[in-house]
Amino acid sequence: MKTYANLDAFYDENPERRRSGEADYGCWWREADSDWPRWRVSYVQKTAEVYAVQLTSGQVNVRGIVPPDDDRIYYRTLDRILEGWADRIQEPGSLDWVRRRLIRR
Repeated sequence: MKTYANLDAFYDENPERRRSGEADYGCWWREADSDWPRWRVSYVQKTAEVYAVQLTSGQVNVRGIVPPDDDRIYYRTLDRILEGWADRIQEPGSLDWVRRRLIRR
């Protein structure tokens, strides 16, 4: 998992990220043993990266790669992989749930 100090560092490393559409998967993801910090999970279409950004520090972790669908609707495959995400988002360990789903795909 690649880590960046903040979103600017993440976007600066690859200019395609700034020019890309993104799909958002919510901003209340949690780690296993705490309510804070919370994370936002998003998908960058042009680079196929699923990333999480910590809402307090701004740290970014790339969680996985999910190539776009053949029909260019880039989020359909990821929607299937993360099916049920809205019901999981505020549970303890929900961020790890995302990681496990990306690995299993």
